Amino acid sequence: MTAIFALFLVVFQQSISVVDSLKNELKQVNEPKIQAELYYQLARAIYGSDQNSAIAYSDSALVIALENNLTKLQGNALNIRGVAFLIKSEFDSAMKSHLQALEIREQIRDTVGLLESQLNIGNILYRRGNAREAAERYRTALYYARISENQRGQGLLFNNLGSYFRDLWAETKARTDLDSAQYYLTEALSIKSSMRDFRGSINTLSQLAQLAREEGDFSKAKEFLSDALEISDGLQDQELQISLLSELVDFNLELGNNHQALAYAKKAMEIAEEMNSNFQIASVSGLLAKAYEEKGDFPNALRFFKKKLETIQELNSDRNKQITEDLLIKYESEKKEIENQALLEEQKYLDLSLQRKNELLLAAGIILLGLIGVWAFQRIKNKQLQEAHQETTEILSQLKAQNQKIEIQTQKLEEANLALTESNRIRERLFSVLTHDLKTPITSLLGILGIWSDKMITQEEFMKLLPMVSSQIHGVNELMENLLEWAQAEFDYNEVAFREVNVHELADQTMQQLSTSIGDKDLHVENELPEDLKLKTDRNRLNFILRNLLANAIKFTPDGGNVRIHHSRVDGELISVSDTGVGMSSDQVEMLFSGRVSSQLGTQGEKGSGVGLLLCKEFALSLGADLLVESKINQGTTFSIKWPKPSS
Repeated sequence: MTAIFALFLVVFQQSISVVDSLKNELKQVNEPKIQAELYYQLARAIYGSDQNSAIAYSDSALVIALENNLTKLQGNALNIRGVAFLIKSEFDSAMKSHLQALEIREQIRDTVGLLESQLNIGNILYRRGNAREAAERYRTALYYARISENQRGQGLLFNNLGSYFRDLWAETKARTDLDSAQYYLTEALSIKSSMRDFRGSINTLSQLAQLAREEGDFSKAKEFLSDALEISDGLQDQELQISLLSELVDFNLELGNNHQALAYAKKAMEIAEEMNSNFQIASVSGLLAKAYEEKGDFPNALRFFKKKLETIQELNSDRNKQITEDLLIKYESEKKEIENQALLEEQKYLDLSLQRKNELLLAAGIILLGLIGVWAFQRIKNKQLQEAHQETTEILSQLKAQNQKIEIQTQKLEEANLALTESNRIRERLFSVLTHDLKTPITSLLGILGIWSDKMITQEEFMKLLPMVSSQIHGVNELMENLLEWAQAEFDYNEVAFREVNVHELADQTMQQLSTSIGDKDLHVENELPEDLKLKTDRNRLNFILRNLLANAIKFTPDGGNVRIHHSRVDGELISVSDTGVGMSSDQVEMLFSGRVSSQLGTQGEKGSGVGLLLCKEFALSLGADLLVESKINQGTTFSIKWPKPSS
């Protein structure tokens, strides 16, 4: 009786792994929805360690979800399947699964799922070398992260975009790429710090330090690395500390601070020896040898180089020994398993023999009494645990509600800071252009009026200058209108009013506003948008974009030319303005949104500052869309406002 009761307690107290728990639960359920969810959870639990099994589990979840029309679960299963293929570097299979998941999530408007799919597709494209297309996917994912208020997703996507612009800057050396890399990485660091994601913060600090080193700002690089090292001290992660100390050694050797580099290398060796890790000791020995060599201390450099070689040999010996021990353990385990099977068979035989004896009745009675006692005891304990669980659940519910309020307030503050930062970036890019484009025509006007007031020219000469004066006043007026609309939008940055807008009617109103310019050049302008085309967007910002695009098309289309406003659905919603005007070269197209604002004269000498298109780009991004352009010299230009699927 005592042995049976002890065995019962041992079994009751054993911990079961997550995977085993899910498998056991799977055996006990018959509901298809629960079965599909359990298969999906099994795939999630092991995709990092066993990709083939994860793919098999996700396939099982997918089959059940398809049979029972569980749409959201289909998308989840396809997503985890794609992640497992990506870890295996089977990019084609991974891409296929993620695209199928994306299509399903677009149909059911699963915002969090769309964020996940766009991010994973971007990761595949990045690993295959399609960095620019990956960045577009990251931007789309960032849009979904913002509207779903997903802080962790925003931090990850800011970091990915920062890495993209960092790699781009390494190729182009363009200042705008460096600024973008620093901006996105700084935003990622801010979010990770607020979430107390210490490891993520260290990763971002290392990238910022690398940018600072490449830029030549060594004091800033040292500050970033020191901050990362300080955070790692709090994590008590010795391997991470050695990695950061190694970066500081290389950094100081690059600057010629050999003494400081040696100090960091010695500190790394202390940690490696404390870990008693031959791998780390070998790595740090190489750092010390390099530091001593740069300092000119060749005896010590040779000593640590020898230590590195000896440790590597010892490490290889340990690995061979471990392999041998693993094989012996495996052999012993298999041997024990065979013995256990034999014992089990013998026990079965004994149990059958005992059933033939009359003493079984007495033993059964004793066991029954013991089990009744255990059952009664367990029932009391379960009741106590249930009451404690209910009380704990209520407390947790209250804490969760409080945390949600705090998270909402924090999110609103972060969004306000992001909007302010973005506004300042736009303002800095525009002010240099506005200063020149306002100052130059006004100075010219003052000069002409001064000459006239001083009677230095005749009235006839002044009348000849009057058209030029009128043209300059028109240019300044257009620039001021754009500037005022931009300023108004900046004040209302967080108040973008998304409502259902009839785009066909909006385009008609825009054409009516520009009817005088259209008539002056005898242009044929056609509104080909469907009359029932409606989008959920901000009417004023979309009106600004359409008016500027149509005004540009009129400006650069010769007399009697054609302009059309049309719509298509190619990977999203596209509203386009096409003309048969003078067109642009590829270099001019690249300059449009680079931050270096420029303009050119229209076909009748119309002037513009080029600010309008830059503002159109910013307004499109604020609507969750993008502004695209296609153009060829003497063949015309098409500007398109593109919303990703689904339009919202």
